[in-house]
Amino acid sequence: MINWVDVAKTFLESLLGPLVVGLVIWRVGKNEVDKRIKNEAIRDLMTFRGDYSSPEFRRSLNKVSITFHGDEAIRQQIRDLYEDINNPGNSETNINRKIVGLIYNLCRKNGFGGITEYDIDQSFPEQKQTPTSTLTPTSHQVLQDKPKIPKNGKNKKTK
Repeated sequence: MINWVDVAKTFLESLLGPLVVGLVIWRVGKNEVDKRIKNEAIRDLMTFRGDYSSPEFRRSLNKVSITFHGDEAIRQQIRDLYEDINNPGNSETNINRKIVGLIYNLCRKNGFGGITEYDIDQSFPEQKQTPTSTLTPTSHQVLQDKPKIPKNGKNKKTK
């Protein structure tokens, strides 16, 4: 006679064990991906924060808004920041303070311990941080206009 209790126990052990392990691995991986996406959003915002009129800054702010869509306080800070940026009566100092406050809250909510608003404020750029090409047209032309020298270092005379 078949012992149904043993069959059920064997079935559950063989099915449930790998299922639980797979679920744990999936959950840990999902948390790592979420954390990485949030870190990238914060990094982008910090990279372009010096030029809040640039498209890159606006994209990074939108990325933060989407990434932290479940956090109403962050989304409200972003809305307030947009209002301040679009209001010509606001000073640059006021806007920069709001950006620093937003970055601080993002860092705090994403588990960056030990960072303060002062730290973020001190690293605030003096100049705009929108990345630009390091090769100017003249330096690029100079690189192209250099004569090619053979590997042996000697120029061949043409006849």
